[in-house]
Amino acid sequence: MQIKFIRSGGFAGAATNVEGVVKFDDDGAQVNSDAAKYDRKLPAQEAEQLRTAADSASRAKGSADPGPVRDGFQYEITVVTNDGKAHGLTLAGDSTNSPDTAKLGDWVQQETQKIWAHKTSNR
Repeated sequence: MQIKFIRSGGFAGAATNVEGVVKFDDDGAQVNSDAAKYDRKLPAQEAEQLRTAADSASRAKGSADPGPVRDGFQYEITVVTNDGKAHGLTLAGDSTNSPDTAKLGDWVQQETQKIWAHKTSNR
């Protein structure tokens, strides 16, 4: 399983975009962002919770598509399951998400903040 995510939008536009990838393996998961030179191994419990949330969100019927977001962040999340199928979600920071997508969306929002903080501290 793999999760790809992109944060876009906001007042500054492309200047505040963040991209990341989470790769799962038998030992847990690793998240990285090449552009921000960010790399973090997830603790086993966090990796398992994220895997469960991503699996649940990928099976959810329909998707949360908030449409254009003015001056707010938007999150494009793609979950690639073990069978190779890609499931896309579009979430806005202030949108109401189904329980299936809320946990995944919350994790992605928090991780993009960590990546952004890492990127800006290394300038």
